[in-house]
Amino acid sequence: MACIYLVRHGSTEWNERQLWQGVVDTELSEKGRMQAKAIAWFLKGKEISKIFSSPMRRAFETARIIAQEIGYKKDIVTDFRLRECEIRLWNGKNFEQVLSDHHDAFNEWRTNLFSNVEGAESLGSVQERMYNFLQEIVVHYPNENVIIVSHAIALRMLIAKVLGLMPPAHLNFGLDNASLSCLVAKDGNLRVKFLNVTSEDFPLLSQF
Repeated sequence: MACIYLVRHGSTEWNERQLWQGVVDTELSEKGRMQAKAIAWFLKGKEISKIFSSPMRRAFETARIIAQEIGYKKDIVTDFRLRECEIRLWNGKNFEQVLSDHHDAFNEWRTNLFSNVEGAESLGSVQERMYNFLQEIVVHYPNENVIIVSHAIALRMLIAKVLGLMPPAHLNFGLDNASLSCLVAKDGNLRVKFLNVTSEDFPLLSQF
């Protein structure tokens, strides 16, 4: 059965400092580049038909490294819908600073699907654009393996939609940097085949 592989980009210096990035266009760190190569190790031989990526540098570089390592010769297709959530209200701050400086706004944003917090795209908006993109992929590549490289919040909201989870239940699972998740479509229905797998787990996934 064909898989839609969801890849969160590799690590950046902001990730390593545990700072919120949103749409700040950071690039991969050296650690992140190595992580991208590790993802490619698992994806070699999977007969990937298409690679899609967020246009943001950290995601596109992850996609480019994967493409090089697996011998993918086609263009990587970028789509603005795959970008990260706009959270300029707390960009550059760590979690503790966000809770201290924006406690009420932050809790409203992460627990209300269609919050109206100035400077923060609602999770519902993120989910809608991500799911619209996914539906197009299911229609146009019904029996083909494809890769989508995106971001933590964007991918989490997409997976939450597939699982039927509403905020704050989407906080019950995480997506690590350079993690791999897989969706499969059958008879018009989507399901999660595996979730948040990193290079440490790849030897256990030989059956997939």
